[in-house]
Amino acid sequence: GTAPGVRLRTRRGLTGAVGIAACRHSSPTVGVPATRVVWLRCRRAGVTDLFPTRIETDRLRFQPLDETDTRRLWSVFDTQGWRERATTQMPWFRLATIEELRSFQAGAADQWADGDTARYTLFADGEPIGVTGFGPEWDAGRAGSGVVLHPDAWGAGYGTERARVFVELTFDRYGLDTYYATCAATNDRSRRMIEGYVTDYGGRHEGVIRNHSGRPDGSVTDQHRFSITRREYETAVCEAETTFETG
Repeated sequence: GTAPGVRLRTRRGLTGAVGIAACRHSSPTVGVPATRVVWLRCRRAGVTDLFPTRIETDRLRFQPLDETDTRRLWSVFDTQGWRERATTQMPWFRLATIEELRSFQAGAADQWADGDTARYTLFADGEPIGVTGFGPEWDAGRAGSGVVLHPDAWGAGYGTERARVFVELTFDRYGLDTYYATCAATNDRSRRMIEGYVTDYGGRHEGVIRNHSGRPDGSVTDQHRFSITRREYETAVCEAETTFETG
């Protein structure tokens, strides 16, 4: 096997550390891991993090949320743009105090340790611009992601660049069967972003799921759902440069 952190050129021109690759063995279908069994195999193989601890693309750097300096991250959360625009469709990220942010980071650390969700701070040009998460559903063989960006970072394609990383993780790194993304039916900006990259990978808009997601104020939203299957992904022609590291 190859040591964690070593870069590998894949057939699609993507680059990544292959520490997880040694854990992807012996499912009935060659090359596809048996969902949550991957976690145990990684532990036995000495891989200390199921999720990448560092991700870099051409313009973005992903840092685990719990490792991000709280005051630096608070400088993004504690702005009018974040409170009044960025979190309009994602009110769970509208935090009132820096203590709430610290609690959120602690919860993210627990989710990471349990192999449930990987939450990251996104940096562009060395500055934090928002937060993102990757949520595998191991037993269902699928994964999804979400993102909240400060309005100053809107319109630059960062959401799409970030999403391509998680699509790659879903299929090339973890061998799952489906990647999906959802957004509120009223969130036209996110719908256009998701539709764009999902279409590039040959995926599709599955439809609008009514009364799908509850919000902190008690309201329930309809949600667009998009998905990409493994076959669609492997048929698509995608070129990007991504670097992963694991412990």
